[in-house]
Amino acid sequence: MGAGTASNRNSRWTRNATHAPRKTACVSAHDIAIFSVLARYRYLPADYVHAFVGGNFKHLIHRLNVLSREPNLFLNRPPQQRANADANRRRLIYELDQRGIHLLQQHGGESAQRTRPPANFAHELMVCQILASLDLGARERDVRLITWNEILASESLPELTRSSPKPFSIPVRFDGATMSIAADGQPFGIARRDNHGSAYFFCPGIEADCATEPIDTADFERSSIFKKFTLYLAIVEQGLHRAHFGFPNFYVPFVTTNAVRLASMMRLLERITRGAGSKFILFKTFPTFTSFEKPPQPSGSMLAVDWQRVGYPPFNFLSS
Repeated sequence: MGAGTASNRNSRWTRNATHAPRKTACVSAHDIAIFSVLARYRYLPADYVHAFVGGNFKHLIHRLNVLSREPNLFLNRPPQQRANADANRRRLIYELDQRGIHLLQQHGGESAQRTRPPANFAHELMVCQILASLDLGARERDVRLITWNEILASESLPELTRSSPKPFSIPVRFDGATMSIAADGQPFGIARRDNHGSAYFFCPGIEADCATEPIDTADFERSSIFKKFTLYLAIVEQGLHRAHFGFPNFYVPFVTTNAVRLASMMRLLERITRGAGSKFILFKTFPTFTSFEKPPQPSGSMLAVDWQRVGYPPFNFLSS
């Protein structure tokens, strides 16, 4: 009897149906809300999904399970998340499967937009959680998040950029050569109102660093933090953020995995700028999912909590 019970229990990692007969999901408006969140953010843990769609958390966990199993298969649980040593006890991470994408399109929902394929799972998850945190922070503080779709439709965006096959990628002339740089995620803006009127802050995306590339190397044939700092500094010096995006200002958030690496990055920027620093390059930490640290809870901290800068006081999207 014990053996039979064990054999009928499905692993959290399989997509087999948990009920006999198999439970076919009747898709609800709440399910469409789940699909819409995962269309914006490719990978999200269950608690992040809950932060956006609300409702009873235990019910949501059950629903995510049903939607990801046969015969529904609207969602997928990426197998890469099992790389974490504590994977069996962490919140499961979800993404839209093809059936979910098609169903969302049928309901007139926003299509899943990707500026480029994910370099690796840990990096893409980090990007999604950081951008989701900015989004949650905007909702909590009554601040407007200006999306990439809005920027693409804006009259301020130059037509040459709009018609480009990679409008999110910024061409920059440096040391006699033309290079290009594209941040992670999509360009976005933050719009807020206060007693002084309206304030707008624009970013080309974020630079999420999982400590997989060198910090200090002058070899421009490979990606490095040195190369990124150099190109972003050139973009601002040449006013390319205005020419390419029509942005009146330009902030580049760099997010890395721990305080030690963050300090190394900030020292490098100080050296490159000969101690002057930069008011538009922002710094913060966020642990990667392979870390032994407890996974961060969903919150608006990426928006509400200060970012560090080199040579300038801390920056805050809500008060600076």
